[in-house]
Amino acid sequence: MNNFKGKAAVITGAASGIGRAIAIKAADEGMNLGLIDMNASELEILSEQLKQKGVDVLYRPVDVTDSIAMEDFAQSCFERFNEIDLLVNNAGILRVGGCWDQRADDWQKMMSINIMGVVNGINAFVPRIIDNGNAAHIVNTGSVGSLVAAPNMAQYTTCKMAVRGLTECLYLELKMQQKPIGVSLLCPGPVSTNIANSLIGGFLGDDASPEKIAEIKAATEAMDPNFISPDAVAEKVFDAIRSESFWIFTHPLKKHLHGLTQAVVNGENPEYSEVKFD
Repeated sequence: MNNFKGKAAVITGAASGIGRAIAIKAADEGMNLGLIDMNASELEILSEQLKQKGVDVLYRPVDVTDSIAMEDFAQSCFERFNEIDLLVNNAGILRVGGCWDQRADDWQKMMSINIMGVVNGINAFVPRIIDNGNAAHIVNTGSVGSLVAAPNMAQYTTCKMAVRGLTECLYLELKMQQKPIGVSLLCPGPVSTNIANSLIGGFLGDDASPEKIAEIKAATEAMDPNFISPDAVAEKVFDAIRSESFWIFTHPLKKHLHGLTQAVVNGENPEYSEVKFD
């Protein structure tokens, strides 16, 4: 897909961070938009801003874990735009904690959003896109955690590795059936978004406050040159759609992933040191 003007995109988790940046980029490309987020006030503000760019916007505070609500929104999107050309399953949350430190209901909530939210997006939109027969593209937001494990991030790593598996299967199945639908897995490294607040708050524990979290986040981003903006991620997403690339890496990971691949091939135990973005 090279020409986006007049086409339609659906984005989940659209009110902030990467989702918001992709929505703005899509509007700048002339795309009409279907936007989902649980933050109704921020979603409305964004939608009104995007309408000023001359595009049509349909937005709704939908919980991606609610399959019926997702189906209803999909139906509304097709009635409004006739076809959907880009689907971005981006909604997600982050929590920290060891494998045995999290309760079953904590695991369930994380998986219901980060995995089943993507499943619900696929189930609601992909069959309709296939029935329409138009060329389209699907982007699922994974993470560096889709490829590399991290201690004290068991839930997040588990979910994002599952998103990778789901996305690869989706890509292969659509290709096998010769459908004109491209698929990409977005694997962001450090990005300046609010999702990092959960990570910082987890480490602070009882000392966490919005002011303290913001202070540490700003200091961390200032010291770490690897942090990039959500806008930079959105540019990479659209570059990947144009080139029909499956992998969307926001940071160079070749050296680290080469070592991991060789360990798998050689049957060696995993040694997950700090990920180097070079």
